[in-house]
Amino acid sequence: MILKILLTLAVIIAVYIWYRRKNGQRLLPNSLANSSVVGRTSTKNSSSNNWVKPFAYSIAGLVIAGGLLVYYLSWQEGHTQYEVTITNPQTGATETFIALKKNMKGRMFITESGREIRTSDLERIEIRLLENKELEDGQLESGKE
Repeated sequence: MILKILLTLAVIIAVYIWYRRKNGQRLLPNSLANSSVVGRTSTKNSSSNNWVKPFAYSIAGLVIAGGLLVYYLSWQEGHTQYEVTITNPQTGATETFIALKKNMKGRMFITESGREIRTSDLERIEIRLLENKELEDGQLESGKE
C-alpha cells in the first residue's frame, strides 16, 4: 500500500516539475524584452526552488528501489522449497514430494519434476520447510565451537 502512495507522489512531483519547466520555456522569449524585471524574478524563483528537483529524483529513486526490493523478496519467498508429505488414511502409506511455495495452491501442488498432484479431502498433508543440508551442517559445526 505504501508503495502505491509513494508511486503516486512520484508521478505528481514529476508532472509538477515538467509543468514548471514547460512554463519556464514559454516565458523565455518575453524575458528578452524585459530582461531586468524578469531576470530578478527568475533568479529569485530558481534560488528558492533548488530543492525541488533533487527531492523529486530522490523520491523517484526510493520508489524504484522499494519496488525492486519488494519484487525480490516476493520472488525469494515464492522459490522457497517445501517438503510435502501425503498420508493416505485407509492404507497408511505416505509419499513425500518437494515443491516450491509458489506452486502450492490449496490441496493441489506441482512438484519440482513437474508432476501436478491433487489430493482428496481425506488425505492428510504435512508441509515442512526444506532446509539445506549445508546450512544445517554449518549450524552444527558453529555450535560445537
